[in-house]
Amino acid sequence: MNWYDKAIVYQIYPKSFQDTNDDGIGDIQGVISHLDYIKNLGFNTIWLNPIFVSPQIDNGYDVSNYFAIDPILGDMDDFTEMMKKAHHLGLHIILDLPINHTSDQHPWFKDAINNPNSIFKDYYIWHKQVDRHEPNNWGSFFGGSVWEKNPNDPDEYYFHLFDKKMPDLNWKNPEVRKSIADIAKFWIEKGVDGFRLDAFIHIAKANLEQNSLIQGEQFPADDTFYAKLPKVKDYLATFVREIKDFKSDTFLFGEASSANALNAAEYTRPDEDGCDVVVNSGNYGEVYDDSNPDVPGFFQTRRLSLDRLKKTYVTWESVLADISLPTLTWGNHDISRLRDRLNLPVDNEDVSKLLATLMYLQRGMPIIYYGEEIGMHGLKYQQVSDFDDQRAVDLIKTLREKSFADEEILKLLNNQDEMTARGPMQWDDSQYRGFSTKEPWNWGQTDATNVSAELEDSKSLAAFYKSLLSVKKHNCFTNGDYQLLITDPEIYAYLRQTRDNKGIVVTNFSNKVKKFTLPEAKWKKVLTNEVKLTNNELTLDPWGSCALESK
Repeated sequence: MNWYDKAIVYQIYPKSFQDTNDDGIGDIQGVISHLDYIKNLGFNTIWLNPIFVSPQIDNGYDVSNYFAIDPILGDMDDFTEMMKKAHHLGLHIILDLPINHTSDQHPWFKDAINNPNSIFKDYYIWHKQVDRHEPNNWGSFFGGSVWEKNPNDPDEYYFHLFDKKMPDLNWKNPEVRKSIADIAKFWIEKGVDGFRLDAFIHIAKANLEQNSLIQGEQFPADDTFYAKLPKVKDYLATFVREIKDFKSDTFLFGEASSANALNAAEYTRPDEDGCDVVVNSGNYGEVYDDSNPDVPGFFQTRRLSLDRLKKTYVTWESVLADISLPTLTWGNHDISRLRDRLNLPVDNEDVSKLLATLMYLQRGMPIIYYGEEIGMHGLKYQQVSDFDDQRAVDLIKTLREKSFADEEILKLLNNQDEMTARGPMQWDDSQYRGFSTKEPWNWGQTDATNVSAELEDSKSLAAFYKSLLSVKKHNCFTNGDYQLLITDPEIYAYLRQTRDNKGIVVTNFSNKVKKFTLPEAKWKKVLTNEVKLTNNELTLDPWGSCALESK
């Protein structure tokens, strides 16, 4: 067993965690100042969103120098200090590593467009124009075409799956694979324990001559041609082998946003040089309201379907049982916060406690986004012009053209846009919530929730998370098999079992009192909220949840 098989991960968006130099932007010293807080809650691993030098077109995912810390976050001395203190506390550090693309300001790309004989030309994907237009009709995830003209050659285009200032790397080229591995090894030598491999499922592309058959859009975003293609596994394997040969316990955590359980199994087979785990974007049990076709899918109102959640985890737990751990998460930096997007009774903390219990005691690796442990909401912007991320800008333009009122658009954006989830961590009740003395780089209306108040209340959500993560470390909830039980449709219950003991989790996803008869055993409560145990029968109050164990 490797250390990461017991990882409990806390995700930090560094720009939004803690500002220590009064510029309104979080920094590495801010992370250092709260390592004890993270450790005391029960986490043992930290995932940092990108910290490399970047023009910040896409908040650090557009890297211009992989071998240095972005000056807005600190420097290498700060990084070394962070690694030293984290390791002293028994915390592992994972860096977010964008491997599908670079910034157009990266030296490789700048040389490729400025030097006709550049050795870096083949580090990127190029194509001559076809009939005086783009080589094909493929659409970028950020809108428009995946093709942008070479600024120094109007007859040539380069490929960018994301922003036009983020050209895709050509993973067919062995030198690209070696260069990315060299970057990883550089940081491993600095003490890094692992990497999140950003957008790795996109590193292979199909035949560039083939157009998408999707009708009705000039440039359809058709991931048939650039997601989960068979060559992804081949390219990934060469990279993984080099990293694992260099340091065998390096944790490789792949972002596979559109992967299903079978895809995840293929990418994490332990004997095939793949990722150790992958995370996708579809395991939240969400049901979308598609009654208004004018609203793009990402911004449609959502609700949590317990039935869908059950089917999701039965599938993932069953498929991955003898292969790898599922990742257990309610969100990240790419979607709005849990309390905003799922239309739940957000003022009832019992709901938050239930969702945490239900999710994180399953078989798998918890990955918890900063602020979730105190029940943070996303920022609430006051007008649509406050949004400047590309997805929001496109939505505003589209819906205004369809005569939507700005009030309707603002509500959709505040409930679903990812920038609302990247607000400053709320440490106290001061003007900027203890994050900074200056207005934060990303700011809007917040509620009064804050860490200081949570830590003073023994019955707070943060206190509950601390207890929950302690229970997660029990043998049955770390290593036990998983069996979802057939129950009342409004109850989510499952067994975790090892040779020596077993655990059971029961949650009441309703506003009614529910009864639940436990399997025969001598059960003891290890975590309860609004639940009574009498003679092997549970009485669960509305939104009640519990975990029990038996020898």
